[in-house]
Amino acid sequence: MTVSHRPTEHGTEKRYELTILGRRVYDWAVQTEFERKVRELRRARQERETAFEQLVGKINRDQELLRMVADSEPMQDQDFDLPKGASLVPKTPSEEELREAKYERMEANLKPVEEVEDADGTGKNSD
Repeated sequence: MTVSHRPTEHGTEKRYELTILGRRVYDWAVQTEFERKVRELRRARQERETAFEQLVGKINRDQELLRMVADSEPMQDQDFDLPKGASLVPKTPSEEELREAKYERMEANLKPVEEVEDADGTGKNSD
């Protein structure tokens, strides 16, 4: 980017112009609809994060309900067999386990760039 100064009635004005390389990058971004694709990817990521947070909220709510039911209805004088290592109250995953599970699901949903380009109807191919 080059900067030049131009006098005006109120002082000096800075003017910015793209260099040849900057113009090529700009033209490439326009041609490939780069900005639109980045916006779409950000929107999809936000939707995934929102859906994940809603899912975690529902799981936490269900776990709390299970705890309340287990506390209100003690199973006295009843015989039952739990599998080895099982518990009536599910173990709450750690924040790190939740984060890892989130990123695994996000990576599983990613499509190769070629499929995204073909799906947007442009017919452009990276070949």
